[in-house]
Amino acid sequence: MGQVATEEKSNEITAIPKLLRMLDIKGAIVSIDAMGCQKKIAEQIVSQGADYILAVKDNQPELFDAVKDYFETAKATDFLSVPVSYDEQTNADHGRVEVRRC
Repeated sequence: MGQVATEEKSNEITAIPKLLRMLDIKGAIVSIDAMGCQKKIAEQIVSQGADYILAVKDNQPELFDAVKDYFETAKATDFLSVPVSYDEQTNADHGRVEVRRC
């Protein structure tokens, strides 16, 4: 966790890259609201070895429409057209077994 002060005439878009550079996010999942849904921010997150979840709103109409179309098509085909991956990890420790599936 961290924070960065922003200049009076600045905003989150300029502060987020600075904050990301301060943090060790390798292997993490970074979530950011729609203000931070920027190509350069996504690229920085990936370059630092993390994954991301970015909110998409209609302030970026092309991206919003592409995402909307993707999910409408997926829903129409009962999500059978959506490629998926599966992973399972099992850990035994402290007298218990944990199975994680995703």
